[in-house]
Amino acid sequence: MSVTVTYYRLPAQERESVTRDQASWEQCRRRIQSAHFQSFHSAAAGLEGFTGSREERYAKLAALLAEHRDPRRFDMEKDWHIIGYLLTGRAEIIEEHRPDDLLHSVIFGGHDVSVITGYGAVRYYDGQLVAQLADALRAADRESVRRRFDPARMRELGIYAPPEEGERDAVVCIVDRFTNFFGEAQAAKEEVIRFAT
Repeated sequence: MSVTVTYYRLPAQERESVTRDQASWEQCRRRIQSAHFQSFHSAAAGLEGFTGSREERYAKLAALLAEHRDPRRFDMEKDWHIIGYLLTGRAEIIEEHRPDDLLHSVIFGGHDVSVITGYGAVRYYDGQLVAQLADALRAADRESVRRRFDPARMRELGIYAPPEEGERDAVVCIVDRFTNFFGEAQAAKEEVIRFAT
């Protein structure tokens, strides 16, 4: 079993509603997960009758998944610890909000709520914090991020689910997609919830 992290954009009033108690959160989580699985099934159905090489099928599936995905959802998957390390240069896993360390806080911080899920508390970023995080992610030194990508060193440090050397571009691309996700939330004046399953 692996620990995966999901971020989800939503209006402040909706965020307050879905995180007010455990029952409301569970209903929201099931809705988010159901929509995610439905989009995957819709994408897979688009492959029916498609013939082509293995690479062409993977490319077609990737395009279909992108077409059907919920733009309010960002799946960090198992890369949360890798991305935290690449952004901060630190391997620590300390679930706390650090107002003076926004690149740590985008992975491990946020405001606490009383609801829990899979692996701990659900956390959220209000509109002001979303704007600060979007700015911090845009300002993150991409050259430092690329330099920190060292799978052997990450294994030594105990980074969760360390990548392989050949995954550099794909993993570094996650930082850019994550930055865009927070930029979109900022532009829409939305809040973001984060939860691990």
